[in-house]
Amino acid sequence: MSSVRDRLERRLAPRLVTSLARVTWPARISARRRRAKGGEGVLELFFAFDDPCSATALCELSERLAGKRVQILMTPVVGRGIPGDPAVEQKRRYAIVDARRLARRRGRTLVRSEPIDPEQTRFLAEWVAAAQQGPSLESFCVAAISRIWLEDEGPLDEAAFAALWLEHLGSGPPSVGGAAAVAEDERLMKRRGPYDVPAAWVHGRWYFAHDRPAQIAQWLDELGWGRG
Repeated sequence: MSSVRDRLERRLAPRLVTSLARVTWPARISARRRRAKGGEGVLELFFAFDDPCSATALCELSERLAGKRVQILMTPVVGRGIPGDPAVEQKRRYAIVDARRLARRRGRTLVRSEPIDPEQTRFLAEWVAAAQQGPSLESFCVAAISRIWLEDEGPLDEAAFAALWLEHLGSGPPSVGGAAAVAEDERLMKRRGPYDVPAAWVHGRWYFAHDRPAQIAQWLDELGWGRG
C-alpha cells in the first residue's frame, strides 16, 4: 500500500503544484500587507550540508537575492527522502553528477566525487537550526557548504567549522537545542510538501531550489520584493 501511495504522491504532487501556481492573488495580497508593515519577503530554504545540489542552490540563491527585500531562512535537515527508498545510494551518487553539471554551468567547480554520510554533517545542521536567523547565519552556511563541496575534498573537521562560525557570527556555535531544532525543520519540510532537498518554499509555492533559482527570483519580483 505504501508503494502505491508513494507513486500517487509523485504523480499527483507536481500537477497539484502547477494548478496552485496559477492562483497568485492570495500571495500578492499577503505581500502588500507585509510591505505595509515594513516586512520582508521570505524564502524557506530546506537544504542539507551533505547534499551537493544544496551547495549549488544555496550559493546561487544567495547571489541572486542579494539586495532584494527577501530573507532566506536557513532550514537545514538531515533526514529526508522517501522512507525505505531502495535507490537512495544511487540517488546520492547521481546528485554529485547533477551538481557538477549545475556548478559548471554557473562558473563553479564541484571538488568532491564521493557522497558524504548525512551523519557526518549533522553537527552543522544542528548548529544552524538552533541559531538565530539573519545575514550572518546565511553567510556562514554559504561559506561552510562551499568549503565542503566547492573548495576542499578533505575530511570534515568540526574544529575548523567552529572557527568559521566564530568568523561569521562572532561567538561559538550553539551547544544545546540543535537536535530538536533539526527535527522541527524536518517536520516543517514535510508539512510544506517537499520530500527531498534542496527545496524552497516561497510565499505559497515550492520549488526544487537547484533547478529553479531564476523562477524563484522571478516569483519574488512578481510579488514586489525587488531591490530595496
